Amino acid sequence: MPLFAYRCSDCAHQFETLSRFDEAPECPACGGAHVERQLSLIARPAAGGESAESCAAMAGGSPCPSCPALAGQM
Repeated sequence: MPLFAYRCSDCAHQFETLSRFDEAPECPACGGAHVERQLSLIARPAAGGESAESCAAMAGGSPCPSCPALAGQM
């Protein structure tokens, strides 16, 4: 099953869950059934083969010298 991002229309909670394409899950925060699937962007591979999670700039830290964020590519 694919991982989808949702936003609850009742309480504005945003969450991700595994669900089938034709299923709409309940909000884990309020139990509401009015959820909207959000547009998910596919992450571009980081330079040097590192994952985006390992980039300090993505985590709120300062970028390394070879970071695409430093070069304005992000």
